[in-house]
Amino acid sequence: MKSKFIIITVLITVISAIHLGYTGNQPGFHILHQQLFYIPLVLTSFWFGTRQGLLVAIIISALYGPAMILRHTREEMHLLVYAQIALYIFVSVMMGWLSDRRKKQQEQLLKGERITAMGRAASSVSFEVLDIIKSISKTYQRSGGLKNSSANDDFIREVSRLRKLVEALGRFAPSLDNLTLSTDLNDILRHSYTKFKKEAAEKGIKLILQPDPDGCPSMLPREEIARIYDSLISNSIDFSQRGQSIILQSEKGGQACVLQVIDFGSGVSKENEAKLFSIFFTTKEDGYGLSLSSGRKTMRNLGGDVTYEPGKNRGAIFSIIVPRENMDAPIEMMGQAI
Repeated sequence: MKSKFIIITVLITVISAIHLGYTGNQPGFHILHQQLFYIPLVLTSFWFGTRQGLLVAIIISALYGPAMILRHTREEMHLLVYAQIALYIFVSVMMGWLSDRRKKQQEQLLKGERITAMGRAASSVSFEVLDIIKSISKTYQRSGGLKNSSANDDFIREVSRLRKLVEALGRFAPSLDNLTLSTDLNDILRHSYTKFKKEAAEKGIKLILQPDPDGCPSMLPREEIARIYDSLISNSIDFSQRGQSIILQSEKGGQACVLQVIDFGSGVSKENEAKLFSIFFTTKEDGYGLSLSSGRKTMRNLGGDVTYEPGKNRGAIFSIIVPRENMDAPIEMMGQAI
């Protein structure tokens, strides 16, 4: 903010000095000077918005207008000066309005991203808590109930209330009802390759595309699968070093297809493997720890899974198991099928 203010001040000062210091009568120089004032004017409106832009337009008009009127006594020149001042004000207001509108859109976008993150967090929390509720219910059934039989009904009722609450939290998950069906998963592979190729190249990382030559047809929604796959690629880029490669691979099986992201970075430490898909677990300084947990929950809701295994030498292999048609098929059967 301070550096921008200094830039604007320096530009206005230098241009004003050139304008006021010129003693010649060449009209071309005066036209040049009046056009130069647009530089600080546009920058101010773009950086700071309508109010500051209008203020700078008034300052520039005060520096430019009186000097031009005093130098030229012809009435037509005065009209040109007034028109130029009006144009300064108009440009500052328009640029400022566009800048303010852009800032509001960015704020709304950021707010939407935060709401989405909260929704994923709630969805992931519900997934974890639901497992705990199931374990409690199984333990209760195996034990034959509580010793105090009068408390059994209260216990069952409270567990039921908790289950309903968790199911309500789970509804914060992104809607999957209106997503595209019947697609070749290789399209996701190619789209992600195009999307991340430039970013990876800028970091000195090579993306290698290895789609299954026979294609990977699936009847599942593609948008959510693409989002999960993109997050895996983004993580691999973050944890890879310059000169390394990342393989984007697909493989078709009988009941399921697999999308893989294979990197050769530092991999996942043994102590972190067990926590890898836990909600809020992250090794990034600016991470939320939601992408893996919410991604696994989404895929399991669809009958698939997201898995991790260490590379042969080093690195990590993340796989998205995508059922081809039968979303009710057990995950274990899918793993055998590929």
